Amino acid sequence: MNQSKSIRVLLVEDEAGDAYLVKMALKQSHGINFEVTWVESLTLAKQALMDSVFEVILLDLSLPDSEGLDTVEIARQMAGDVPIVVLTGRGDTEFALTALKAGANDYMIKGDFGFDGLARVIRHALLRVEMEEHNKLLVAALEAAANGIVITDRNAIIKWANPAFSSLTGYDLGEVIGQKPNELINSGVQNALFYEDMWRNLQAGKHWRGEIINKRKNGSLYHEDLSISPVKNNHGEIVNFIGIKENISERKALEEILYKMANTDPLTGLFNRRVFLERLDQESDRISRLGGSAVLLMLDLDFFKRVNDTYGHATGDEVLKSFANVVRKNSRNIDISARFGGEEFVILLPNTGRDEALIMAERLRKQVSEIVIEDPKGMVKITVSIGAALLSMRDMDSEIVLNRADSAMYTAKESGRNQICWSED
Repeated sequence: MNQSKSIRVLLVEDEAGDAYLVKMALKQSHGINFEVTWVESLTLAKQALMDSVFEVILLDLSLPDSEGLDTVEIARQMAGDVPIVVLTGRGDTEFALTALKAGANDYMIKGDFGFDGLARVIRHALLRVEMEEHNKLLVAALEAAANGIVITDRNAIIKWANPAFSSLTGYDLGEVIGQKPNELINSGVQNALFYEDMWRNLQAGKHWRGEIINKRKNGSLYHEDLSISPVKNNHGEIVNFIGIKENISERKALEEILYKMANTDPLTGLFNRRVFLERLDQESDRISRLGGSAVLLMLDLDFFKRVNDTYGHATGDEVLKSFANVVRKNSRNIDISARFGGEEFVILLPNTGRDEALIMAERLRKQVSEIVIEDPKGMVKITVSIGAALLSMRDMDSEIVLNRADSAMYTAKESGRNQICWSED
């Protein structure tokens, strides 16, 4: 997404006060200019979409000419591929999932935009659309290839299969005739209930489609997109089933790669800054709703520039990776660790108090001081300065706790480095 150009927003909201708050929230966004067109009904939105091109739609669900999830469905038909962000006064997860299923790309609770929250949701919606378009291109390429086709009788016994089926599964045509697909290539990954549900739908005359993991003749597993359609005779009786099998293993692997590229730092494997800020916002929201506390650790490697200048960037990279390994080794499953930039790292410790956090921080500090990296110019040793701050219900904005932890970290550096400083604010 090109952040240098303006993002054209169609705001569909019948309450002038709410529309004003949305426009003000977007106006205060840093780094992106939003051009907002405000309309008060779906009818006017339809005309606006005919007259102009928009990159995102902000949609209130209660309008003069539509109400509830019907609003999302109608807007989805009108908007085409334009992402829709629902603005709602409801915060329950079930409703949010229903809105997403109805065609929304994301949602936000009115009056809870937070710092740059609405702009961030819009950016993420646009990024997801870009990713979806990229994935569609990959899927189209896969669909252009020859798919495996298999025809069975009403009892799911194979009567015929094409060469692509043999290529996909490794079985010759003579080996599959008279066999059942779920016995021949069953990987065991899906349980018996999975196949019972599939068979129940097919016997009811319904089309079935889903992703499944199957096994080749040589024992290797592969992902496939399987589509099965019943074939009926003139009396309406099912006489055959036609299955179309598309190998999507490459797509699955690429999706995993793309996920890692989008969410992790390529050098250390820790989360990147964007993901951490999202998780921090989520934890802040959770604490504001349910109570409790969390601790944020801000960590900065001491004299890291000196390491790069003296030993080179390759050794500097080894230092960063070694440090990341120490962080992973000492983190719980619920902890969120990220490379924030350069030699700066952050760790969010949910459900953690001051004493517990300081114990972990001291353990990290000690283990980092024991790191030794071999280099032709000598042994490289490092230390880390750590700032810690409590995230609690009084923090209305997660940016506040970031600033406190950052300030504490710099206090640790100014006090001699290789130590921990707790923010008392």
